[in-house]
Amino acid sequence: MTEEPSARLIEQRVRNRIYEILEILADCDAGVNLVGINGYFNLFDDFLHHPSIESGTSVLSKDERAIVLEITHLLEAACASTPDFTRAEFVESVWPRQIAPKATDARMLFLQRGLFSEEFDEAKPGQRFVPSAS
Repeated sequence: MTEEPSARLIEQRVRNRIYEILEILADCDAGVNLVGINGYFNLFDDFLHHPSIESGTSVLSKDERAIVLEITHLLEAACASTPDFTRAEFVESVWPRQIAPKATDARMLFLQRGLFSEEFDEAKPGQRFVPSAS
């Protein structure tokens, strides 16, 4: 029987998925071509509206959360300003080239701490979480 992942492990996995999304956004036009225009705009939806991220209690650092939310605002602005664009028209717009550098900065910020384990709870990337014996 498999054990259910802890809330902490789920948060770690969510952070790792956000990092993977940042890779796609950092790829500029190639990222749009990889996932399509709808995918590009909706990549973050499943993760950023996670209650722990909205409340600031996830494993994202304060700076990681801030830059990811900044990218979300860019994506929302791009979507609002180009609601009926095709993928090709969107790629030709300025938006992918405005979002890509911010996504690259976010990736670098995430890598300062590293990625978390997908298998066990960690206090910090590379440091296994040991619950206190209280």
